[in-house]
Amino acid sequence: MKNIFLICFFLNSVLLFSLQWPVENPVVKANFGEKAGSYYNTGIDILSEKPDVFAVDKGEIVYYQEENNHFSALPSGLGNFIVIEHDRLLRTTYGHLDDNSIAKEKIKVAAGEVIGKIGDSGSSNGRYLHFELVDREFSELINPLILLPAIADKNKPIIKEVFIKNSGATQYKTLQNNEEIKAGKYDLSAVIYDFGEKINYFYQIAPYSIKVYINGEEFLSILYNSIKKSGNHLVLSSNNRNVKDYYIDNENWQIYLGQIDFKPGLTRIEISVSDFKGNEFIKEFKIISLR
Repeated sequence: MKNIFLICFFLNSVLLFSLQWPVENPVVKANFGEKAGSYYNTGIDILSEKPDVFAVDKGEIVYYQEENNHFSALPSGLGNFIVIEHDRLLRTTYGHLDDNSIAKEKIKVAAGEVIGKIGDSGSSNGRYLHFELVDREFSELINPLILLPAIADKNKPIIKEVFIKNSGATQYKTLQNNEEIKAGKYDLSAVIYDFGEKINYFYQIAPYSIKVYINGEEFLSILYNSIKKSGNHLVLSSNNRNVKDYYIDNENWQIYLGQIDFKPGLTRIEISVSDFKGNEFIKEFKIISLR
């Protein structure tokens, strides 16, 4: 019931209460849910040629932190950051702001009002804005792309390579179409990533949806729409799976897609990956399992 409510909430918000982007001419350099080093991106990272950072909606600044404030007990990964609460049970965070750019005198802010400037404070690897969106009612981190206006994106995500590994083996091997394998249980994984419309080849980002079908039936669905805490773990709200369970090798975007029990005979595998704009890439395999 909760998931149904959340879907309705997202749809109503998109149709009636869309937010504005926190920067002009945004370019997404890191997507929601992707692994970056030792942490998982709980928002999106945004580039812009212009430094001004705007409130995405009217609200109240409930907290700000400056990196040189040594008295704060909060983590400093976001560097200089601002937290705003909005009327629609939403909370937004704007991180890695430039030094001395936070509008400290402001409490109430209007949509589109300048609240800071893009910087490289905290644990950033360049000058960009880290932006997070929280549903305060359910304490879930929401993919900001759900509520932000659509931006151009004609690039399809990529499934670069697919791998399988026998349950008793230690290393994956590349999966080939029409390959013959011994029947049994195998782990399936793939190198999957996306590119933004204006992003250079070296800036891969995570897709929005990954689906696997076995003989025409859905076997796995990974949807990067929202993340919540479960104990000490971050889980995807769409399937309650631990986010870290999906990442095998962050360096080459290898994602775990589950364990398949190959019965003797023909097995058809279809892997579909799409971005938030609906651009889709599909790879299909026919596997012959021998006794």
